Formats: sequence, structure tokens, C-alpha cells
Amino acid sequence: MTIPYLHDDAGLPRAWSPWFSHEYIAYFCVKTVDRLTALPPVPVAANPRWQDKVWPAGPRHIDIYKESYQEHRQVDPLWSFDQRKRNGDFARDVPSGKSIEPWKIYLLYSTEPDTYADEDLLLHKNQAMTGGSRGWRHMHFRLMGSTYGIAPKSFRVHRDLARLAFSNGSDYWAWRYLARAGHYLADLGAPFHVRAMPGFYLLRNIFSRGELFHTVTALHQSYEIFVERRFHEGFAPFAEALTRGAKEGQGAPEKLDARLKGYIERARSRQKKIFYHLHDGFGPELRAAFAPMKQGGGHDTASLAARCAADAVRILFKKEHQSRLARLEKITCGSLADVGWMQGALLGGFQSRTSGA
Repeated sequence: MTIPYLHDDAGLPRAWSPWFSHEYIAYFCVKTVDRLTALPPVPVAANPRWQDKVWPAGPRHIDIYKESYQEHRQVDPLWSFDQRKRNGDFARDVPSGKSIEPWKIYLLYSTEPDTYADEDLLLHKNQAMTGGSRGWRHMHFRLMGSTYGIAPKSFRVHRDLARLAFSNGSDYWAWRYLARAGHYLADLGAPFHVRAMPGFYLLRNIFSRGELFHTVTALHQSYEIFVERRFHEGFAPFAEALTRGAKEGQGAPEKLDARLKGYIERARSRQKKIFYHLHDGFGPELRAAFAPMKQGGGHDTASLAARCAADAVRILFKKEHQSRLARLEKITCGSLADVGWMQGALLGGFQSRTSGA
């Protein structure tokens, strides 16, 4: 069966788009697990709030319910960089009488950790090194003998919450927690989430810390913008890499934890190649595009990055730059195949899980 590209899937309302990278990843992976996509709809339910003590949400976070929506706008996906801006507005209260297929929950809420859930928190004295509390929960890298970020814990906490929800008959929130777990698992395969910069580059620039941090941020954000743009354009090799990996991984769910360390290390090794490719080919232009982030202004990194993203797109996708992107595409396909395997393994372990199973 050929899986339609996410933005071409007629069964998904336009109100839920434009789509972002985590949604493309979730979609292509979840659609390979046949038993999961065949599960019947589950009733939408209120948050049981089991996570409150173990995983407090940022003060601006609100549980919205995308199952109830009103389409109000048409956002151009090629120029949309804020994951909070959609074509529809969504309910803040649990919609009465609504139900939804589990695979759609996994898709719809895969971006939830990238909204307000992990922002504006005081988690660790070193969280500024990751751009704030959101980065602390989404990253996991070593620098000068110290480790920054808790993304592996973020993944495990939400996988455990999914298991707890299933065992207590809360299937809707089980899948929603699992979507969050899948998000953090994908982040652990994202090169810039598990390595800030190559060690030699750090040593060469150790006395220019402001410029160093600015360069790393510009290249990190630019790479994620590149990947997302290719997804929006329907770049077939990315979809093929994800589905190939997910098909292989779903047959070995018991190996997920054993492979986690190697998964992270492979992502770290790719970061060096991507870092230098962007730095040497686009560095000065991308640093200029992200100059507003040097001032900070008290905002989390993600909020400021959205303001600079359009300029980064114009730089990366200039006609004269197209030949330089082929190497990035090849490296990213390898990365996405790895991400797909881990997502497939995660989903394979839950494909028959319901409160009645």
C-alpha cells in the first residue's frame, strides 16, 4: 500500500494543518503499523493529570482538543514556522461525544511538547545552555565534561505514563502520552539535539562564547528549517526513509532500549558533518539571519527563531545553493531511517494495547 504524503491525505481536515516535521515523522511511522491503524476510535476524555507531579507543565500550557475545531484561516505551510499557528481554532474543554482513531492522536499531538508544555520552567541551573527549559527537556549533549539536557528521561517518563493510562482504562490519554514520548524519541535522533558542536570547533572558539553560541543556534535552527521545508515540498526520499525504518523497527520493539545509546551516538556523528557543511557553505549569511537571537529579549530560543526563519529559508533555498543541499539530503535520509526504526519499535510495543486488551 502506498502511503499518501501527509499534506495530501484527504482524511485529515485542513484545520489541523499546516504540518510540521514531528507530524510528518509521526504520520509516516504510524501508518506503517497496520494493526494500530486498524484500531477503532476511542472517546476523547479529560486529562487524568497523572503527570502533574512527575512532569509539571509550563505555566502557559493549556490542554487543547484538536478533535473539535473551526477552520478560520489558510496559513501558507511553506512560510509557517510557528507550530501554534494552524488553519483552525481548537477546543479548550473536552468536546462532548467526540471520538478519534488512535493513530490520529499519535499524529495530532506529536508536536505538543513544542508548544508551551516545556517552556517557562526552572528545571536546572544550566538550562540556559540549551536555550531554556524547553531545550533542557528536548536535548541531551555533552560539553566540557558536563551533560546538558534530559531528553532520554523525557521519553521514558511519557512512555511510562502511556502504560499507566492504558492499565487504568484511559486509552485516549495513553495515546496522547505516547505521542509525546515519540516526540522526545525523535529529538534524540536529531543531530543538533544530541551534540551542540564539534569539539575541535569549540576549542578554536572557546574565548568567543557569545559568537559561538550564536553560530550554533543559527546552524541548528537552519538545519531544522531545511528538513521541514523538504517535508512540505513532498520530498519522497524522506518519506521512504521513515517508512523503511519504521517497518523494520516495529518487528523488534523489545530492542528499543538496547539500541537507544547507539541511536544517540549515530545522531551525534551526523551532527559534525551537518555542522561543517552548513558552516562552510552558508555560515555568514545564516548568522546574519539569526542576529536578532543574539539579544535574546527574555524569550525562549524557539520563539525568537520563528522570527528569523523566513530569512534562513531564502538563504538556504537560493537557486545558486541547490547543489549544496544534496549532501544534506543524503545525511538526513540516514538520520530519518534511524528515527523511523525507533518510532516503529515504540509503536510496535503498543500496537495491540487498549484498556480492554
